[in-house]
Amino acid sequence: MRIRKKELIESDVSHGTPDFPLFVHEDIFVYRNGIVNPHWHNEFEILYMERGIGMFYVDGYEYKLGEGEYLFVNSGSIHSGMELVRKSVGYAIVFDLRLLYSEEPDYCKHEYFLPLINKRYYIPTNINDENIRENILKIIEAFREKDYGYELYIKSLLFDTFWRVFKYYAKKQNQDGRLGYKIDRIKDLLSYINQNYNKNLSLDELSKQVDMSKFYLCRLFKESLKMSPVEYINKVRIDKAMELLINTDMSISEIAFECGFNNISYFIKVFRNYMHTTPLKFRKQNL
Repeated sequence: MRIRKKELIESDVSHGTPDFPLFVHEDIFVYRNGIVNPHWHNEFEILYMERGIGMFYVDGYEYKLGEGEYLFVNSGSIHSGMELVRKSVGYAIVFDLRLLYSEEPDYCKHEYFLPLINKRYYIPTNINDENIRENILKIIEAFREKDYGYELYIKSLLFDTFWRVFKYYAKKQNQDGRLGYKIDRIKDLLSYINQNYNKNLSLDELSKQVDMSKFYLCRLFKESLKMSPVEYINKVRIDKAMELLINTDMSISEIAFECGFNNISYFIKVFRNYMHTTPLKFRKQNL
């Protein structure tokens, strides 16, 4: 199984450049064997399925996308996904909303985009609008081709998309303190795990980090991410192991211990369950 070396779509990844903060991630399922791990970022995101079927989870809600369907992910939302059909192809258009307004007095900034950023308005995740779908396809094509002036063209398509969104679909946000609390606690946990994946993480330790019981912690993970804390920890560790297998000459045992596995046999077992191959075969296939 050949894995393409590509930038991961994570909360600490830069999307685009400072002067054009937009990036189109192609073939989002290819890197992790059909899985996009739970993550979040401050940028807005549009997911589009070109081929196959994908299942996506956004702030604990489940959305199934077929060919030609798309999904809006509001900034700060925890989201993840997986392909339901092998060799599905999906795209993620990730961009900073500041791309669409200036820092000078700007009516559109204060009337539309800041209320969206500040959660006073929200865009429904699942919208079915043919004009918006065509705009998404044009954005993907323009970013891939990068003909002269493509930045202007993409911005014009985004403006048209948001005009349609605000005219027909955007809604005032009803504040739900409980949902906000849950999302914040999950973000705290994901950040802690990603910073300490190479340590001996236990449910006791994680529950202390967010001041909640182990029972509620596991329930929160299941409701929000559709997986257990242990499953998420293993996913993070295997992701780090994949990077080390591709980019370093470290031995399999060194990588196992570096990624928080105290038992090499268990590391190989988890890696095989996740990637359907062994660490050694994975390295050879990605030389």
